[in-house]
Amino acid sequence: MRKLNVAAALSCAILLSVIGGQAANAGTIQAFDSGWYQNNGLTAGVSNINVGSSNLSGAIYNNYLAFNLAGLANQNITSATLTFYGGNGVNTSSSSETLGLFDYKGSIAALLSDQFSVPVFTDLGNGNSYGTAVVASGPISQFTVTLSAAAIADLNAAAHNQNDTRFAVGGSLLSISGPFANEQLFAIFGPGNALSSPGFLTLETVAAVPEPSTWAMMILGFASVGFLAYRRRNQTVAQAA
Repeated sequence: MRKLNVAAALSCAILLSVIGGQAANAGTIQAFDSGWYQNNGLTAGVSNINVGSSNLSGAIYNNYLAFNLAGLANQNITSATLTFYGGNGVNTSSSSETLGLFDYKGSIAALLSDQFSVPVFTDLGNGNSYGTAVVASGPISQFTVTLSAAAIADLNAAAHNQNDTRFAVGGSLLSISGPFANEQLFAIFGPGNALSSPGFLTLETVAAVPEPSTWAMMILGFASVGFLAYRRRNQTVAQAA
C-alpha cells in the first residue's frame, strides 16, 4: 500500500509539473561576443560588427553575434527574435540596405579565437537563412528580426547540447551594389565605440515534453490512484454490511 501511495504522489507531482510548465515563458539573452571577418580571412578581434563593403580597399565584411544558451536544457524554444541596439554605428549608404542573417555551422571555438580564416568568413554569410532586415541610411536605430524556423531548430539543438550551449548568428549585407561600394552597416568613425553587447535574443520557451519513461511512471501512478479508490470503496461497503 505504501508503494502505491508513493507512486501515486509522484505521478501527480510530475503531472502538475508538466501542466504548469506548458505556460510560455519569455526571456532575453545578451550577446557575449561579437565581431567580423573579412573576405581575405582577416579578423581584428574587436567587438564592432561592421558588415558590408569598403570603398577604400574593396574588402567585404561578414559579422557575427554569439550567445550562451546555458540553463535552457529543460526548455523547448518556440519562437525567437534578435534585436540590434540603436546607436551602434551608421549605415554609410545613401539608401537602405538589407542585412541577411545566417546559420553558422563551424566550430564556435574557431569563430571566437580570432584566427585568420576565409572559411569562417564564408560560413557566416551563407547557409540557412535566419531572417532579414531592411536598415535605413544614417545612424542606426534599434531594430528587431523575427528568426526563422531553421534558427529555432538550431537554437534548440544548442540549448540541449550537453557539451557546448553556445550559439552564433552570422550576418552579411545582401544589397551590396558592386566592388568598392561604400555600403557598410554598424560602421563607426572617429571617437565612437562599439557597444559591448550589440544585441540580444528574446526567446519564448515551454517545458520540454517528458520522456516515455516519465509518462510510464505517471500512468502507473494514475493506476495506483484508481486501485486505491476501488479498495477503499469496497472496504466501506463491507463495513456497512
